[in-house]
Amino acid sequence: MNERTSYYRKIAYGVAIAALLFPLSLLSSPATVTDRGGQLAQMREQYDLGQGDIGEIDPASETIKLATLGLRGVAVNLLWEKANYYKKTEDWTNLTATLEQLAKLQPNFVTFWMFQSWNLSYNVSVEFDDYRDRYYYVREGIEFLQKGERYNRDNFKILKELGWFIGQKIGRADEYVQYRRLFKNDEQFHPADRTLEERDNWLVGKEWYLKSLDAAITKGKGIGRTSPKIAHAAPAKSQMSYAEAIEEEGFFEKAQQAWALAETEWLEFGELVIDHSTGVKLQLNHQPQLEKEVERLKAALEELGPGIREKIAAEKRDKLPEELRATLDAPADQRTPRQNELLYEAEAAVAVSHAEVAQRLAQENPERSRQSRQLASELDDTERKLSYTINYKRDSNFDYWLTRTQFEQTADALDARELMFRAKQAYQDEADPQKAKELYERGFQHWRKVFDAFPTLLSDDGNTPDDVLYFVKDYREALDQLDETIPADFPLWVLIEQFDTERSFAEELQEHQERQGKIPEGDTPEAETPADGTTPADEPTSAEPPQEDEAPVEPPAEVTPPAEETQPQPE
Repeated sequence: MNERTSYYRKIAYGVAIAALLFPLSLLSSPATVTDRGGQLAQMREQYDLGQGDIGEIDPASETIKLATLGLRGVAVNLLWEKANYYKKTEDWTNLTATLEQLAKLQPNFVTFWMFQSWNLSYNVSVEFDDYRDRYYYVREGIEFLQKGERYNRDNFKILKELGWFIGQKIGRADEYVQYRRLFKNDEQFHPADRTLEERDNWLVGKEWYLKSLDAAITKGKGIGRTSPKIAHAAPAKSQMSYAEAIEEEGFFEKAQQAWALAETEWLEFGELVIDHSTGVKLQLNHQPQLEKEVERLKAALEELGPGIREKIAAEKRDKLPEELRATLDAPADQRTPRQNELLYEAEAAVAVSHAEVAQRLAQENPERSRQSRQLASELDDTERKLSYTINYKRDSNFDYWLTRTQFEQTADALDARELMFRAKQAYQDEADPQKAKELYERGFQHWRKVFDAFPTLLSDDGNTPDDVLYFVKDYREALDQLDETIPADFPLWVLIEQFDTERSFAEELQEHQERQGKIPEGDTPEAETPADGTTPADEPTSAEPPQEDEAPVEPPAEVTPPAEETQPQPE
């Protein structure tokens, strides 16, 4: 290659570069007030990929990223190691400073904000003895997550976690009485336009839940892997927790109004269209309509061919092996262990599907073939939808919470709650067990009326009977001070019989059952043992029925820093 050839090649490269600058400028020109910019700027706007679309732009954060000269990952790992070290040595000042540096380097790493806010509120806060210091770090964790929300605007995960932290950490902690009072009077945390009454942690948490749903639905951000029934139920559940909290604090008239609003919101949740994982659209309030539709379709199918289902079942039964036929023929109380094992197999073998009925109808009455197949298909779809609806209602304990919002508004429930509150004050504050006893006994009469009016409360789906049992324990404590025992005409023996799983009232219950003639004198009723072999005392308890996907998992004290998330790509 001679010098002239090299010279011409350089000129060609220069001309090519100059020629490419024009299309590149068109593609990458930035957006202005009057111009949408080039193709790349338009794509950033369309898919919300620009930092301004994702969240707040922090010049300090951008400067630190550039200052690492491409070694941001190394810097992040070093800072995570420092954060873990400062936590172990309880150097909270340096821990806070390190977290601030990490926030500058990883502003759009959502997991970082959630993890470290949990770390501050749950792990660091418990290291202090004074509840005021603990509350300080609980608030630090919440504010840290709020800062993350500013960097990641409309992020469903962060918004939902803010609702959880403010509601659950402040409202369910052992120090919830002190935390709620500190939160209400926290001038630095609340905006100036939030009234004192609105400064309840449950109501503020509810606001964040509503923001998360607005981001997910109105702004199209989606709810990720969170269960729809949990995501949409959260605001109404926060309203219920608020009603429960102020009721415990003695604000009964206000609580009645709060429960009324909770009922309205829970019914609205029941009317909401929820997507099942299979794509089926569900409305939890529509179970009765679905049950009626199933019965109507069944009747229509049976009317096309009366007795066909029974005929097919009989044919299947005749083809069964002798052992399975004997299992079906044996009375339920006389089946052998082996037959009990075979029962499910035998029943499944003789079960007749709607499609089988439609197929037989098509064979015997070809002119009704199309109608029968259509009815069978509709019946299968409706039964499937009904099954999904029942499962979703059970998972969210829908019926119990609806009943709870309704009975809490009744006069008997309000009177019962108020009398329990006054009885506790009489015993603890006034040291007057006689007055406490009288108030408890009047209150239990009202509780009896509540359970009579709402008998489903005595099922195992809710926690109201367990809550009332705590009042019974307090009542017995007052009786002990008076050298008395629970009287024979106590109106809530049924609660003790069904819900005293810890056998706290074993002696009293035995005496009561002896008086009723249910057991011979001197016999001790045995506690029921669950099928898994555990005792009732081994079973976990909780303040409210468990909720799927609701509580985040507490991180370990020390973890390996997670890898940084990449910017979202257009789908």
